[in-house]
Amino acid sequence: MRFQTRQIIRIILIFTSTIATYPLFGQVRYAFMTPEIDSICSNTLDYVRIKQSLTSQQFAIGQDAEQLRHTIDILNQHLEETLNEQMIVESELEAINRHLDSLTPKRPDGPRPKVNIIDILNERLSFHGSYGLNISQLALSNWAAGGENSWAGKAFANFSLVYHKRKFEQKLVGSFAFGISRFADKRIEKQDDKIDLTYSLSLDSKTQWNLSGVVTFNTQFANGYKYPNDSTVISTFFAPAYLTLSLGYTYKTKNERFQILLSPVAGKVTFVMDQELADQGAFGVKKGYYNEDGLWIPGENINAALGVNIIINYKQPIGKNIRYSTVFNTFFNYVERRNDNRLPIDVNWENTVNFIINKFLTTTVFVHLKYDHNTMFPVYEEIEGVQTVVDNVPKLQLKESVGIAFVHRF
Repeated sequence: MRFQTRQIIRIILIFTSTIATYPLFGQVRYAFMTPEIDSICSNTLDYVRIKQSLTSQQFAIGQDAEQLRHTIDILNQHLEETLNEQMIVESELEAINRHLDSLTPKRPDGPRPKVNIIDILNERLSFHGSYGLNISQLALSNWAAGGENSWAGKAFANFSLVYHKRKFEQKLVGSFAFGISRFADKRIEKQDDKIDLTYSLSLDSKTQWNLSGVVTFNTQFANGYKYPNDSTVISTFFAPAYLTLSLGYTYKTKNERFQILLSPVAGKVTFVMDQELADQGAFGVKKGYYNEDGLWIPGENINAALGVNIIINYKQPIGKNIRYSTVFNTFFNYVERRNDNRLPIDVNWENTVNFIINKFLTTTVFVHLKYDHNTMFPVYEEIEGVQTVVDNVPKLQLKESVGIAFVHRF
C-alpha cells in the first residue's frame, strides 16, 4: 500500500510539470541583433517590442526551469527513499534466507550417495516381540486330599512387524506356543499348542476409522489325543486349520490400546488335511460315506463359510507392574443355519495378565475361552450301568494356566 501511494505521487508530479511547460512548446525563439531583425525593424520601437517579447519569454523559461528543478528534486528525494527501502527489504530477505539455510542440512559436496535400502527399511519398519519359557510345578507328599505330582513347561514366542509407507500400514502379528505336562507315572500330555498369524492392511484416512483388510490363520504343531487315551488322534497339524479373510473398518484409539475390526463381509475356510479325521466329519467338514453302489466316498478336506467377523484387541496397564491384554474374535455364519434358525457363532477369547517381577521374570495368568459350533463333544448317559454316548454337541471350551515365565523382549 505504501509503494502504491508513492507511485501515485510521482505520476501527479510528472503530469503537473508537463502541463506547466506546455505553453513553451512550439514558440519561436527570436535571435537578438541578427541581420534578419535589422531588415525587418526600421525604427527603435520595433526593437523595444522585440526586447519586451524576449524578456517575457526569458522570464517564462526561468519559471519553467525553476519548476522543473523543483520537480526533479522531489523525484530524486522519492527515488532516494525508495532505494533505501529496497536496501532494507533486501537486507531482511537475505537474513531470512541465511536462517532458512541454517535450518536445512546442507547437501555434501560431490556425487549424491546411493540410496541405502537398509536405511529406508529401518525408517519404515517396526519390529518387536518376546519369547520365553513358562514353568509350573506341583509336588505332593502324604496329601490327604489326593493329587498327583506333575510339572509343566511351555515355550512361547510373540512378534509384531509393522511397515509404514505413505497412507498404507501393513502389520504382521504372530503368536506361537507349545507346552507339555509330565505326571508322576511318567505320562506326558500336551498342554498347549498353537500357531496364530494375523496380517492386516490399512488405509490411513487421518481419522480413527480406517478401511482395513485382515487375514488370520490358526493351526497347531503336533498331534492332539483324547487323553488319557494317547492312541486316539483328535487333531494334528493343519487338521484343523482356520483361514479367515475379512474386509471392513478398523477403529483404534490414539494410544492404540483399544482396537476393533468390524467386517460385514468375511470368509472363513476350515481345513482338515488328515483324511481319517475328514472321513469322520471332524470340525465341520463333510464326512465320508458309502454311496448307493457301496463305494466309499472320502470326506471333504475343506469347509467354506461366509459371515460377519468382529475382532477386538485391548491392552491396559493395571498398576505399576501389571499388564492386562485380551483378544476377542467372533464369527457369525451367514450360510449355515441351525435347527433353531439361529446363526451359528464361533468365539475365541484370550485373556492374559502379566505380573512383571523384573526385566526377565514374569508371572503369567492365562485364560482362554473358545466355542466352535463345528467342534463336537460326546454326551454320555448311563444305560444299563454302562456309560453310553447318546449325542454329540458343541460345548464351551476353557483353558487356564498360571506359571512363572522367563521372558526376553526385543
